[in-house]
Amino acid sequence: MKILKKINRKLSKRDGFSLLEVMVGLLIFTLGLLLLMSMMVVSLESNSWSEKTTISAQLIREKIEQLKNTPASNLASGNDVVDGFTRTWQVTNSSTTNLYDVQVAVQWQDAESRIFACTTYTMIQPN
Repeated sequence: MKILKKINRKLSKRDGFSLLEVMVGLLIFTLGLLLLMSMMVVSLESNSWSEKTTISAQLIREKIEQLKNTPASNLASGNDVVDGFTRTWQVTNSSTTNLYDVQVAVQWQDAESRIFACTTYTMIQPN
């Protein structure tokens, strides 16, 4: 008889999770995943912005190098479009020296049609 009572006690003391505990756990897990997804979206947008900024800086450097290697008689302001980036440059002659003031700007739009720009000012002495 004592053995049956021990077996009954063991059967009535079942370890495990109730349905409520499982539902609360799933709710917490789901909220965590939603927060991670929003952070992922921000991360992807930041990566895109960084890539565009790096490309615009390279386009600015490229144009300055082209202007440095251009004869003074051919230096002129202008603009062009390179892979969706609008590049504009202004060249003005300094009156006292043979140096030229150069401003190069690159603009682009993101997926939400926001306009971004990078601008550099420098002085060059052409060949």
